[in-house]
Amino acid sequence: MFANPAVRAAGYAMMAVAIVLLSLATGNKFYIHLAQTLCYTTVAVIGLNVLLGLTGQMSLGQAAFYAIGAYGSALLSSRLGLPLFISMPAGVLFAGAAGFLVGLGALRTRGTYLAMATLAFGFIVEIAAQRWTDLTGGTMGIIGIPSLDFGSRKMGETYFLWVAAGVYLLVQILSDYLFSSRFYRILLAVKENESAARTAGFSVPVWRVVVFGMSAATAGIAGVFFTHQSAFINSDAFTLTLTLTLLIAAVIGGLGRSYGPLLGTAIALAIGEFIASLVDLSLLVYGSILLGVLLLFPEGAIGLGARLGQALTKRKSTGGKPVDAGPASTARLSTSRKPRGNGPVLQVAGLSKHYQGVKAVEDVTIDVMPGTIHAVIGPNGAGKSTLINCISGIYRPTKGRVYLHGQDITDLGAHRRARLGLSRSFQNLQLVPSLSVIENVMLGVAPAHSAISDFAHWMTSRAYEAEERARALALLAQFNLDAFADASPDDLPYGHRKLVEMARVLAEQPLVMLLDEPIAGLNDVEAREIAATVRRIREAGTTILLVEHNMEFVMQLSDRVTVLDYGTRIAEGSPAEIQRDPAVIAAYLGTPADAPETASAAP
Repeated sequence: MFANPAVRAAGYAMMAVAIVLLSLATGNKFYIHLAQTLCYTTVAVIGLNVLLGLTGQMSLGQAAFYAIGAYGSALLSSRLGLPLFISMPAGVLFAGAAGFLVGLGALRTRGTYLAMATLAFGFIVEIAAQRWTDLTGGTMGIIGIPSLDFGSRKMGETYFLWVAAGVYLLVQILSDYLFSSRFYRILLAVKENESAARTAGFSVPVWRVVVFGMSAATAGIAGVFFTHQSAFINSDAFTLTLTLTLLIAAVIGGLGRSYGPLLGTAIALAIGEFIASLVDLSLLVYGSILLGVLLLFPEGAIGLGARLGQALTKRKSTGGKPVDAGPASTARLSTSRKPRGNGPVLQVAGLSKHYQGVKAVEDVTIDVMPGTIHAVIGPNGAGKSTLINCISGIYRPTKGRVYLHGQDITDLGAHRRARLGLSRSFQNLQLVPSLSVIENVMLGVAPAHSAISDFAHWMTSRAYEAEERARALALLAQFNLDAFADASPDDLPYGHRKLVEMARVLAEQPLVMLLDEPIAGLNDVEAREIAATVRRIREAGTTILLVEHNMEFVMQLSDRVTVLDYGTRIAEGSPAEIQRDPAVIAAYLGTPADAPETASAAP
């Protein structure tokens, strides 16, 4: 919303006052009913907006979670006689728990398969609501549900509106915080680049399941309010049309926009009132609207408005101009995490990785000493990338162990290894396109506050995330990229995007930095800049394990070199020793290792 917390708080207060005054000023019950529906439906759309817009998970089963919340509160209050302050939170809890279980079961699915899985779940719940008449009443429904009117016939609907609006305002505040905080960056990384998220220390499955459960809980909130709005529900209310309505509201408003759900829900409700008489054609109308929005303006109403505003004011972004970062800075790149003792900081012991009989890596042992650059080289297909993927936790080795400072990390996931200080870059760039340069670097910066204190800091301080941003900006300055902090990574030349990724890895303050072919695809000038940067990182105290095929690059940088061929270690030593090793020459040149003339042919 606004960076200034005072302005933001004033905006929330104005929204609350407007709701109270408008509800008291109008005596039209239809308008009050419509405002109630707008408030609680927007809550459900906010959850879907976060789920689809920020994590990319398509759910076509939101009506099912809506129904679970509705029936949960209805049955507890009408049949067991529980008060609403117990039954309503319980209904939300039921919906959230169902969403958590569905999300957990759907972890292996993506895209279309996830959509089909959630659609099937929605149909199961819909059919159960129709056929399990002893529990749900089927199409006859449940009657005698207590209304949320606080015992007042005259003011009951207004009180209901105030409660629904209060819940909406609370959820909207949390949504605004989410879109302003590090969680926004994490969720976009989970959506657009899982490898970057994992190696930055975030568990992708956990984030996916948690967001899925939270989205289901918001649908449950809407279902609970729907139940106690009319004091009657039946199975006809929880069909695929409801899911499509929520999805259309999220898309029309603008996916990935904090206030998209409010605008989209208002538009969707208006459309619903307009086509109320076209019951038989409702699915056709909704489907046509959804298709039209996706084809004509996929950024939604808020995005379309912003684009029109920029066109009218002719504002030009400063992030899209050509980038020339110049020579690498000579400043030291600082890191606060220091190795303990003088022994190996990273140990690879008898590591093997087999693929259905193919031995990509076989019994490789490497000791990486602190404060050194240890290179792993070998011909194409030697197993270098497989080895670094096993070390970083992307792959699980067939056998062998990996130790970081003596701690066995073999069974830990990539995100847990990153938190312990084992961070990596990739041969193919792993940046998040939707985030700016500085936001990509901030993915690696540890938060200055816990989650609760961070929210309080966002609510009260104009300097929210100033410390994290300053640390990221200082890193970019040491790469001479601070002038382009707010640019998109796509606006940078390829070599400088490599530097951005290295800055993100360095922001994690690693004990050991794994670099997978850092100069692949670069020209000589960019390669020299990367080489100077790697030296400065080593001089700052960070240990580096380097995988590279460029011999000149390796020999001028490395303190020690390990050579792989067909997945096995054939040599290890200083760069000078490796250049004279007959086995290495044979691997690269294809000459017999015992031929006497090969020694004199060493580079």
